[in-house]
Amino acid sequence: MGEAPVLAALHLATALHAYAGIFPPEAPVPVLDDVVAQWRTWLGHDLGDRRATAFVAERAGELVGVVLAAPDPDEPDTGHLSRLYVTPPCWAVGIGRRLHDTVLAHLAGVGFAAATLWVLERNGRARSWYERLGWTATGDEKTVYAPAGIVDVRYRRPLP
Repeated sequence: MGEAPVLAALHLATALHAYAGIFPPEAPVPVLDDVVAQWRTWLGHDLGDRRATAFVAERAGELVGVVLAAPDPDEPDTGHLSRLYVTPPCWAVGIGRRLHDTVLAHLAGVGFAAATLWVLERNGRARSWYERLGWTATGDEKTVYAPAGIVDVRYRRPLP
């Protein structure tokens, strides 16, 4: 799992940029070693389950995006999109859309009829993007950072 450190670095740098206006300055900053450990778990989880996989995007030989596809941990008969990160210099050029569409095609191809994802409630940019792509908020929430009242909201959509 030599790719975990590279994916974790992309994830962390992108998240710190994207969420800078969402999390307060006193919120603890994720530690790279912890994010690497998470990626090792995600990449090793369901090893051998063809429904769980990571997809990456490269531009000029450089890693610029990543996304995970797997069964939803709460609904194993539903697909799940997570950890869609694209480096900020590559926003709005179609890389995120290609990663998104690749995951949906993969999830549909392995038999899922619907998919879910979680996104920060205060991440208006991501939420409006997902909504334009056919995702609908379910009304489900989970706490991400309680001291500041930051929550994730759940989305669902049928697969093509």
